[in-house]
Amino acid sequence: MLKSLLAASALSFLSLSAVAGEPLQLEEVAKFSETRPGNITVTPNGRMIVSMQPLDGPALRVVEVLKDGSKAPFPTQDWADGPEVGELGLSAVIGVDTDSNGVVWMLDMGSDTSAPRLLGWNSETNTLHADLQIDKSALRANSFPQDFAIDEKRGQIYIADMTLGNLAGPSKPAIVIVDLKTGEARRLLEAAEQFISPGRDVVIDGGLMAAKRENGSLNNLRFGLNPIAISDDSKWVYFGTVNGEQIFRIPAAKLADPSVNSADLNTFIEEYGPKKPSDGMTFNPNGGLFVSDIENSAIGLTTAGEYEVLIQDERLSWPDGFDVAQDGYVYVTQNQLHKHPAFNQGVNGAKAPYYVMRFPVPGK
Repeated sequence: MLKSLLAASALSFLSLSAVAGEPLQLEEVAKFSETRPGNITVTPNGRMIVSMQPLDGPALRVVEVLKDGSKAPFPTQDWADGPEVGELGLSAVIGVDTDSNGVVWMLDMGSDTSAPRLLGWNSETNTLHADLQIDKSALRANSFPQDFAIDEKRGQIYIADMTLGNLAGPSKPAIVIVDLKTGEARRLLEAAEQFISPGRDVVIDGGLMAAKRENGSLNNLRFGLNPIAISDDSKWVYFGTVNGEQIFRIPAAKLADPSVNSADLNTFIEEYGPKKPSDGMTFNPNGGLFVSDIENSAIGLTTAGEYEVLIQDERLSWPDGFDVAQDGYVYVTQNQLHKHPAFNQGVNGAKAPYYVMRFPVPGK
């Protein structure tokens, strides 16, 4: 994200206490006692915006965490409380991010009665910036578009459509590109080899990540393309699968070029570095990618060909969404998602509260 470049001036004093060999301090900054947080973004003017995990059926789809810890509907009550109430409404939101101009982008996955959309809200003026419905031609019946990266240089958003893995329907993940000026959406690289989950089980605290079928048997879950991020210079788009242990990258200029088809795009994908099974990542302004490790309650740093654990803490029970803020901290949501019945063999093993946490950006 370009906005993390603006955080550079805030990093210098923090780097002195967050250098190699010194443990990073993990700090709790917000608590959720009912529904889980999904992803997080912190605007240039310091507003903390959090999506609420749709699996919990939240009354408010997106909230702002105020300075006193209380939650307010975002961007407005009518948008936040869903289409079933009032005149407007977001249906199901996980992906949220902010551009350098303070526009908060929210990716609404839609519902049976509401089309998926990208909603842009200017957090400086508190006004609607854009409402872009995503054309159904760019989606599939089992689409699950949740994470995205903003390319401000080219005016594009790159959405990771995981589809529903082996949970429902065919697994055909793809990147959906939305032009922020025209609203045009294109689906690319569908079912590319690098987007497909490997045949690897995810085991957390001794428990297998699996759904329980109607006949009582278990479906070991395989989730493909999900975490996605863009470098601060908008040169590379990075991505990986949930179950997989590799981060790949592709030139953003190639993704954004409508003259380059999927077959040709495939030749530009390259391996970047290792990771653990993960649900989120973001670019590190000092190089590499912060990436979650859902099996080990940890956060790692992937650089070219290398991986290291930055923080391992039992409080990081399924670290999910990240954001690098201008205050020099990395914010991360924790939501025990693996303990939801959909992922925990039909059993609800989660125990609130859930948290937003933060740690200082490590020095070079």
